[in-house]
Amino acid sequence: MKYLKKIQLPLLAIVGSVILFGCKKESKPLVKEKECFSEKEMTDFKPLKITNENVVKSLRLNGVVAYNPNAVVNYVSLVGGIITNTYFTLGDKVEKNQVLAEIKSTELNSIEAEVKQIKANLEVAKRQLQSTQSFYDDGIASEKELIAAKSEKGNLESDLEKLQTNLKLYSASPEKGVFQIKAPRSGFVVDNKIAAGMQIGAEGDPLFTISDLDEVWINVNIYASDINAVKEGMPVGIKTSSYPDKVFEGKINRISNVLEPNENVLKARIVLDNKDLFLKPGLYVEAIVRNETEEKAPHIPAKSVVFNNNAYYIVKLEDKCNAKVSEVKILSKDENSFFIKEGLNEGDKIVTNNTLLLFESTPSLN
Repeated sequence: MKYLKKIQLPLLAIVGSVILFGCKKESKPLVKEKECFSEKEMTDFKPLKITNENVVKSLRLNGVVAYNPNAVVNYVSLVGGIITNTYFTLGDKVEKNQVLAEIKSTELNSIEAEVKQIKANLEVAKRQLQSTQSFYDDGIASEKELIAAKSEKGNLESDLEKLQTNLKLYSASPEKGVFQIKAPRSGFVVDNKIAAGMQIGAEGDPLFTISDLDEVWINVNIYASDINAVKEGMPVGIKTSSYPDKVFEGKINRISNVLEPNENVLKARIVLDNKDLFLKPGLYVEAIVRNETEEKAPHIPAKSVVFNNNAYYIVKLEDKCNAKVSEVKILSKDENSFFIKEGLNEGDKIVTNNTLLLFESTPSLN
């Protein structure tokens, strides 16, 4: 009896295994392999017939956004004094004639005192002219005396007008006892060197800089090894980490002919419209230069390529019943497209949509 029990246990285990195995096979029935794709599936694949095109080689250059120096105003104070108040910060948008700061200056007191004195002298000169004119009409005063009286009045009026013009030019605010610094144009404050309590001199260094930023410059570095690959007029795409899905299109406007001694690079300039103000001065960018060559090769969208195990693959469509995975060698690439060196020929047809799905379901490689 004990022997039978020993036999039964392994036997039961074997039978159980067979049953489990059988259950597993029944729970995962064989899927019948599909022979052909439907018309809808073929449409969804967005097949592309390959053509050979001029190879475009991409080169990445590091750069930084700068304001256009031809569209800025550097403000220099015409009077000296102490900055008592400031009403702006770096990066602020300002309107023309907006008060940005105030200067307490001894020059204002001096000019105002001079204005009062000239006004008083002018009143005397006016009365003197009236008296001289009356004497001249009666034949008592000479023409020379009349001309001298008129000249005195005219000189005083000219001096008063000059001082009043200066007060207006300096944006004087007599009631507050300060000169006001007003924005000379509308735009953004892109540089600022003043603060409350700071003493400034007349006609010294620029206190701040205003630019409209509707157009910006991208200054990029061209290393010595890439000089021959970059030319003026080349199209370029600007990318920045601030807007990873956006590419700003432009072209190389100017390349310096002298290497920067400290960096050993050539500086190149790209001028871009910036009406939406995406690009801020000081923002680091990557400029992708596209160099079109005379060489021709198959050109395909980047989304039609699958990268797997350090190799690149595409799915060829011979007809609606034959899809085959093929390895390709890349000649040149950018974010949106690839130029193929080997594995694809002009006239071949490939899948450009749902490529990864087909790649994973296709068992064999060519």
